[in-house]
Amino acid sequence: MSSSVHLSATSLSQQGESFEYDVLVIGSGLAGLYYCLQVLKRQPNIKIALISKAELYECNSRYAQGGIAAAIASPDSPEVHIKDTLQAGDGLCYLPAVETIIRQAPEAINDLMSYSINFSRNSAGDFHLAQEGGHTHRRILNVGDQTGLSLIEALTQAIKKQRLIHVYEHHIAVNLITHYHPHRTDIQGEVLGAYVLDCKKNKIHTFVANCVVLATGGAGKTYRYTTNPMVATGDGVAMVYRAGARVGNMEFYQFHPTLLHHHLTNNFLISEAVRGEGALLKNAETGQRFMAAYAPEQMELATRDVVARAIFNEIEQGQLAYVNLDITHKSKAFLKKRFPQIYTTLINIGIDMSQDMIPVVPAAHYQCGGILTDIDGRTDLARLYAIGETAFTGLHGANRLASNSLLEGLVMAKNAAHCSLKDISTAATSKTTKHIPAWNSPGEVNTRRASQINAHWRGLRGEMTSYAGIVRTEAGLQDLLQLIVRRKKVIEEYYWKHCITRDFIELRNIVLNAELIVSAALSRRESRGGHYREDYPHKKSTAKESIARLTTPQTPFI
Repeated sequence: MSSSVHLSATSLSQQGESFEYDVLVIGSGLAGLYYCLQVLKRQPNIKIALISKAELYECNSRYAQGGIAAAIASPDSPEVHIKDTLQAGDGLCYLPAVETIIRQAPEAINDLMSYSINFSRNSAGDFHLAQEGGHTHRRILNVGDQTGLSLIEALTQAIKKQRLIHVYEHHIAVNLITHYHPHRTDIQGEVLGAYVLDCKKNKIHTFVANCVVLATGGAGKTYRYTTNPMVATGDGVAMVYRAGARVGNMEFYQFHPTLLHHHLTNNFLISEAVRGEGALLKNAETGQRFMAAYAPEQMELATRDVVARAIFNEIEQGQLAYVNLDITHKSKAFLKKRFPQIYTTLINIGIDMSQDMIPVVPAAHYQCGGILTDIDGRTDLARLYAIGETAFTGLHGANRLASNSLLEGLVMAKNAAHCSLKDISTAATSKTTKHIPAWNSPGEVNTRRASQINAHWRGLRGEMTSYAGIVRTEAGLQDLLQLIVRRKKVIEEYYWKHCITRDFIELRNIVLNAELIVSAALSRRESRGGHYREDYPHKKSTAKESIARLTTPQTPFI
């Protein structure tokens, strides 16, 4: 027994190099890329480190099919857009954030035009504005059904032209480096940088910066079925919570109603814009349209929480594998032009959407809560900003309005770029930064134990889908929390004793995100927005945010 264990354990030092930058940006989605470009626009001579877990372009934003919501054409107005956002948010939106972000939408669109984004236009040359669930008017600017991809490609090209942006691909942040006063709890802690794993060299580097910006995206991989790519593991929320800052409304994880259900493809989203163009939801067994029983006025264009629960209910009651989305009343020419990516993807697996039904199921899609920030992206910790999906600005409330996420990423990136200039130009004291230690790992790799621990991921994702998904109960959440706490104990014990990999870092972050989601879901004994409690099906008269904070920070700090 001892010899076999000895063979699976090897010694390895993970201590890497030290780097100093003006700004450290962690995450290369829309918000992270746009922040880099906006801050350089304001202060051209600063040095930026941009951390990307995979290739620069691999992020949640890339897969956004719908578009950017902006009230830019009559009879629409920012006031109506604000009203729609508040309605979707089900009483938990923060009005100042909603008003600020939505009123900046036209300016955000104008700014984007300088990056040669070819938004779809009609025959008259005007923007082709799409309709999506919860929107009173057509207000979604799009690039066909590849809006996110087009944005990321354009911004990535702009990033590559900037000599002062140093891109670190295949790197993942492990922990933030923080500084707290040893005796004064009333003095705000500050972030000095982060420890970052080079996944190819297996070395953990020390990045020191005057300002750190988290743009790490969501945590869809907490669930078995998700529209998100593999990089969506809640890294930002986990790091910030361990560092002692507040996170909030974690129970509100939005489920997109229409993930393609097919054995030949994974994680492929059927855009809400398909329903915006008239697609109907039908029971796969009876062929009957069913949304009238759940949202008789808005029907298929009800908000995502309503449509996702309706589909879930149809699947559960009928013991079905999926429901059908029917847009066969539209011509092939129209569908190929309006939804080129969706049309081609479906054709490649034998589905002609102009003739065939599209099998769909709900899937984890978007984190409505996250790291608590103000309207400029500032967090509880000095010199630390959070933007994009990882941030909790208050825009989305209990349920995000479709196509408000890309808008939020753009506006918050620009706001944070402006606000962070003061931090960038005012360095942390040298007395503080010169004592930052290099990463010190235990120096042992146990491959067999690492493999056993990584198997927890598969189990956790299934449990989260079953007990903390679209429909929740006290008993299920309590059982799930106990399982999560046990898993977390095993994972933390391994973390402090062994060298770590990207897979392990992501697993550690996912388990913490799961704990935060489930704990918040247990504490919210009502049903509101994307959080539905079968044992508490009604909404309370007063809406309250759920806030979590670790009283004793676990992050390495000096």
